[in-house]
Amino acid sequence: MFFFKPLPGVDYRPPKLTRGADWVIRYYVKDPNTGQLRRIRIKVNHIKPERERVRVAREIMAAITERLALGWNPLRDATAPRSTVSVFEAYDAFLAVKRKEAEGQSVASYRSFINVFSDWLKKNGFAQPRPVACVSRETAVAFMDHLDSRDDVSPRTWNNYLSFLLTLHTWLIEHGYIAVNPFEGIRRKPRRLLAKKRRLLTADELGRLLEYLRAENPEYLAVCLLCYCCFMRPKEIALLRCGDVNLDRQLVFVSGEVAKNDRDSVRTIPDAAMPDLRRLNLSRPDWFLFGRNAGRGDDFRPGAQGVNQRKFEAFWSAHVRPALGFPEEVQLYSLKDTGITNMASAGIPINLVRQQADHSNVAITSIYLGLRRAEAVPELRGAQILPK
Repeated sequence: MFFFKPLPGVDYRPPKLTRGADWVIRYYVKDPNTGQLRRIRIKVNHIKPERERVRVAREIMAAITERLALGWNPLRDATAPRSTVSVFEAYDAFLAVKRKEAEGQSVASYRSFINVFSDWLKKNGFAQPRPVACVSRETAVAFMDHLDSRDDVSPRTWNNYLSFLLTLHTWLIEHGYIAVNPFEGIRRKPRRLLAKKRRLLTADELGRLLEYLRAENPEYLAVCLLCYCCFMRPKEIALLRCGDVNLDRQLVFVSGEVAKNDRDSVRTIPDAAMPDLRRLNLSRPDWFLFGRNAGRGDDFRPGAQGVNQRKFEAFWSAHVRPALGFPEEVQLYSLKDTGITNMASAGIPINLVRQQADHSNVAITSIYLGLRRAEAVPELRGAQILPK
C-alpha cells in the first residue's frame, strides 16, 4: 500500500491551457489552511511566436503535472520553504539538533522512534526518497493503525509514539519543512487502558531472585539492588558512573542531569545490600557503572560507554523472569514499588522513605503505600446492614 501519492481531483487538478485574449495555464492545488482546492494561474502571452508559446506551455504543464504527482504544492511551499527536502533528511536534521540539546538517552529514544517509523515508510511507498511534505494525515493514521495491530505495542507505548511524532512534526513546522502536522488530531489512548500491570514481589520471590543473581550475574544483581534498596529508576541506574558510588559512606550520588526531577540527590545504601555491592569493580571512577560492552545481553560490567536502560528490561524479560517462573506482572520496576512498600512496613518514617525515593512530597510516596497497606475498618466490618 502506498500513502505518499496525492490523488488527482482530490489533492490537485492537472494543468490546462486556455487560449484567448490571454493564454493562461490553470491548475488547482489544495490550500493547506482551508483544505479546499485553489486555482493557480500562469500567463504565457509574452512568449512569441505562437508556435513557440504552445511548445513552452506544454513543457510547463508536463513539469507541473510531474511535480504535483510527487506531492509538490506551491501554496504549502510558501509557508514551508523546505518542503521538498527528503523525509529522511528532514528527520536526520531533527536528530542532529537534538544531539546538541538533549541527553544521550533521550536522543537514543528519538532515534528509535524515527527508525521504526522510517522502516514502515520505506515499506509503504517511501523506498525512493520522497519530500517530507508527502507524509500526510492518511500516512499518519495508517502508521498508528499499524502500531495498534502489533501485539508487542501496549497502549502506553502507542501513546508514546504519538506524543513523539507530534513533537517531531511540530519541530518540522517551526523549521519550515511542513505546513501542517499530519499527526494533529489523532486521539491518545484513554487512561483506563494505561493502568500499570505490575505487582509487588513476595518475600519468597525476592529471596529466589537474590539467590539466583548472586550465582548467575552479580552485576545485574547490583542493578536490582539499586532499584529495590535505593529506589532508583532504570534510566538513573544506566547513567551512573563508578565515581558516583561511595561504598565507604554507603551513598550513591544521582546527578540532576540524569534524575527525573532534574535535582541532585543522594541515596543511602542499606547495610544488607553492602556485601553484594562490594563485589562491583569501581576502579575506574570515570567509567559507567554498567557498560555497553559490545552489546552482550548478559554483561553489565563497568565500561567507557553506558548501557541503554532498555537492556535492563530486556535481560529481565529474556532471562530472569523465565528462569524464576515469575508472571508477567512481576517486572524489573516492581522492585522499586516493593522496596518502598517494604521499607515503610519495616517502620521507617515515611519522610525518610520519601527522601530515599526522591519524591517531591510525601503525598507521592503515599500513593505507593496507600491501598497496598490498607486495613479493613473495624466499625464498617461489624456493620449489621443485611436482613437476618
